[in-house]
Amino acid sequence: MRHISSTLATLAAAGVLALAVPGSAYATNGFLVIDGIVHTRPSGCIEIPQLSSVFNVTDVPALVHNVPGCAGGVVQIIPPGLAVQVPGTHSIFLG
Repeated sequence: MRHISSTLATLAAAGVLALAVPGSAYATNGFLVIDGIVHTRPSGCIEIPQLSSVFNVTDVPALVHNVPGCAGGVVQIIPPGLAVQVPGTHSIFLG
């Protein structure tokens, strides 16, 4: 009986902790248009495999990285409401 109550207490504590920690990912408001394709409420890293036209219609700046995976340095910032050409083998981070 003691083992069961200990297990239940541990599970209850884990549940409370899971609900108390907010999620780190959140989607932006608006959309991102890459070569005519609309990405609604984008968040995180988006790969740009080829020369692309990117129109940022979100509420946050889009950060252009010089390598895929958003691991390289930021080489350009696309403010909300601006469209730019992004070279291939780059990535964009939003959020």
